[in-house]
Amino acid sequence: MFCSLFQIPIPSVPAFQPSTPIPERLEAVQRYIRELQYNHTGTQFFEIKKSRPLTGLMDLAKEMTKEALPIKCLEAVILGIYLTNNMTTLDRFPISFKTHFSGNYFRHIVLGVNFGGRYGALGISRREELMYKAPVFRTLSELIFDFEEAYRRCWHTLKKVKLGHCVSHDPHSVEQIEWKHSILDLDKLSREDFRKELERHARDMRLKIGKGTGPPSPTKDRKKDVSSPQRGQASPHRRNSRGDRRPSGEKKPADPKAMPDLNGYQIRV
Repeated sequence: MFCSLFQIPIPSVPAFQPSTPIPERLEAVQRYIRELQYNHTGTQFFEIKKSRPLTGLMDLAKEMTKEALPIKCLEAVILGIYLTNNMTTLDRFPISFKTHFSGNYFRHIVLGVNFGGRYGALGISRREELMYKAPVFRTLSELIFDFEEAYRRCWHTLKKVKLGHCVSHDPHSVEQIEWKHSILDLDKLSREDFRKELERHARDMRLKIGKGTGPPSPTKDRKKDVSSPQRGQASPHRRNSRGDRRPSGEKKPADPKAMPDLNGYQIRV
């Protein structure tokens, strides 16, 4: 009945030139996430299952950009991964927080980033200080301590921190995101032990990146190294046993030139 309703603007997905520096790209990605706004409705518009493979989560992130609906922190992490997939020099990993306030526990998650040895974060929250962190922190512990101080200003006590491993840049990868490789309980760790555990996790991520994601799959090894035996080629024991049983009835072996070359034949597994 109302013809004068204004059109709600839809945020544009950021596009970058190849020469655009990574820090500027991160600011643009965070600006886009912020423009989608935090979802205060109490209804989650996108169902996210952490056990889904990365390719399925990237399809969901693409749907988020089309719908342009308000999101919460977990959706912002998936969207941040999707929008930074082409930044191959940027390491991304999930960081989860568990805090206590006024008898209740609260959970939050952001996407940690590491570029050029400097740590930062992408995400969304009701509080401005609990989402975006520019990549200026020299160590992972400095980044986490900054979040802890931000929680303290909100009268929250940090109880647990869960750190995942680096996420693949391949949007078609079928591997799952490792959400909680390290679980740090602050009630059981001293301040110094907490810092050491954070730096140990950062070191583990660097080693994993240096060595790759792991050993090659057995399927690929079989395709490269295992070929089927040639047809008509029997084992020496069987050939000798036949000769012992029928020395005069043995057929003349086929001409090797007429046999097909099956050296390139490979077993499909």
